[in-house]
Amino acid sequence: MLDGNDDKEKLIVKNTRNTLTYLHYKPAVIDDKFSEEVFNRYIEYIDPSKRFLLQSDYNLFKKDYHNLGNFYKNEDLKFYNSTVDTVYKRINEAEKYAMEALSKPFDFNKKENLNIDYKTSKYATSKADAEQLWRKYLKYNVLLEIVSMQDEVKGEKKDTLNKSELKDPLEDKDKKKITKDTPFPEVEKIAREEVKDLISDYFRRIKQTKRESYFSIYMNSFTEQYDPHTSYFSPTSKEDFDFEISGQMEGIGAKLQDKKGYPTIAELVIGGPAWKDGKLEVGDKIIKVAQGKNGEAKNIVGMILSDAIRLIRGKKGTEVVLTVQKKDGSQQTISLIRAVIESEEVFARSSVITDDKGNKYGIIYLPEFYTPMGKDEGRYPSEDIKKEIEVLKKENIKGLVFDVRNNGGGSLEEVIKISGLFIDKGPVVQVRRSDGMLKIHEDKDTDLAYDGPMVVMVNELSASASEIFAAAMQDYGRAVIVGSPQTFGKGTVQTILPLDRQTGSDEYGAIKLTIQKFYRVNGGSTQLKGVQSDISMVDQYTYEDINEGSRPQALNWDQIKPLVIAKWPNAFDLSKIKANSKARLQNNAQLKLMDESFKYIKSLEDTKEIPLNLEDYKAYRKTREDKIKKFDAISKYKNSLKFSMNQNDLNATKNDTVLKAKRDNWLKGLQKDFYLNEAVNVLRDIK
Repeated sequence: MLDGNDDKEKLIVKNTRNTLTYLHYKPAVIDDKFSEEVFNRYIEYIDPSKRFLLQSDYNLFKKDYHNLGNFYKNEDLKFYNSTVDTVYKRINEAEKYAMEALSKPFDFNKKENLNIDYKTSKYATSKADAEQLWRKYLKYNVLLEIVSMQDEVKGEKKDTLNKSELKDPLEDKDKKKITKDTPFPEVEKIAREEVKDLISDYFRRIKQTKRESYFSIYMNSFTEQYDPHTSYFSPTSKEDFDFEISGQMEGIGAKLQDKKGYPTIAELVIGGPAWKDGKLEVGDKIIKVAQGKNGEAKNIVGMILSDAIRLIRGKKGTEVVLTVQKKDGSQQTISLIRAVIESEEVFARSSVITDDKGNKYGIIYLPEFYTPMGKDEGRYPSEDIKKEIEVLKKENIKGLVFDVRNNGGGSLEEVIKISGLFIDKGPVVQVRRSDGMLKIHEDKDTDLAYDGPMVVMVNELSASASEIFAAAMQDYGRAVIVGSPQTFGKGTVQTILPLDRQTGSDEYGAIKLTIQKFYRVNGGSTQLKGVQSDISMVDQYTYEDINEGSRPQALNWDQIKPLVIAKWPNAFDLSKIKANSKARLQNNAQLKLMDESFKYIKSLEDTKEIPLNLEDYKAYRKTREDKIKKFDAISKYKNSLKFSMNQNDLNATKNDTVLKAKRDNWLKGLQKDFYLNEAVNVLRDIK
């Protein structure tokens, strides 16, 4: 989309509105309340910390508080254009305030505080007020840098629970060091220069934000009023979504980061063209990109990173020529043939668990229900899980843990197939349109991949397809559900449609919209209520407002007629399993300590201000550190289980050091997993 292309943007508004009016499960009523909600959401999105807009800007925009619905109906973009022009203007002004504030030393003896409660904080009433707001924010970041450097001198590395927004975890670490004898003014200067370097790069990047990005924010302020899962995708965001859901893209197999305007190699994907070629290295800076040997070499220094990445990506089998600045300062031209690149983190994986008695169990972790999105080459989780089960069965496992924690969903078709791997046959989920038309999705394949004892692990971030799977396993009596009190509560089905319906091209982007709701075989919806765990334990998300019910636009819960199903024949005594687990957990010191820590973390949200006086800040931090010392035992916890790679992974990692490191890291995480320990205890109880 061309910046400022009102005709194209108006057409996107029109096509989005028409699509949602006729196809959404529950079309929104476009009235004053609709306008208010759009306004509030949009203003919050474009300036969430209230660091750029002035109160006068807000007052001017507020005049259209009840006009957004009409602007939406009439494809009127004057409000949108006015807000974006203002944001660009205020960003430029803020950069000047920031550079001025960082040009002279901060007074850390002065008694003042930084307001971090953005929900109740006010916009700056004048430019002078805005200068003070930025001064305090930057002073806070310099303060963090000072304390961090002083900790390093003492040989301490503490997490203050107040991490700077400016910090880039991949930044160079070749910054100036201090000693215990360095005078404080010099320490302050070094810290201020570090923050100045970071903030300069921060402004460089946000000033590059295209109008297309702001337009997506504007459009999604409307679409989210229909329900939380309806959204507009720009052409670039649609491409990114396809990669996330498929785990595949076409390119050279290099992950890039923006380092002061240079697209820089952060990681090479094992097996990708760049890794096979061997000439590109982590830390190399890409200066120019040409499409083939005869293509024009385009300078990408200073370009928005996402745009630079899209120049480097391309269809498999095509050539890209990179001009690269090596770490020693020399330049080199590297020619690569693009290929299909897979993101290993997306795909199913498994491990062998051995308990203290030598009994073996298996765990399969599924990060998402991925699908190749119609591509010829691609992976399906149902096929991958079959392979993982086969390799685990060769280990003579006595039970299986199927882990869908943090799995936000994905392909409906795949969750039906995966459910069918564990039940004989029968309905898995019911799907209903808004007009009442019902479709029953069922497993018709009588073949079983695994028929042994089974636990499904969930948490508050297990959503959509994960909830369909967990609900089916629970309703059939096939598995015990272990995890948080309930799952996310997303019981709706989405489809993605191109906004250019005539040609089907991505030129105008796409709309993801809710068209159906799904229901368990027992007739209940998972919408809002989610799936209730059989064995319930609090976790880090239990006290957070992150589930579907926390979103005011979420669709309601309801239920339909239940289906008659054939329950799993090898029924277990769930009441006895629950009683055994309750006995193990009710006085468990680790779980009690974890619960206390989760409540404490939640209480930190009540912090409204942070002191900017150096000594006051150190005292404030020490108070927090003293409170969290009692939680140190949580990070030291190790369960009683042993974890090892399955045979397939052992073979694959012999020549793949990166995959080995990733698998080893995953196994280390499993070793510290309290909830997994209880899941295996439950497996033992399933007879």
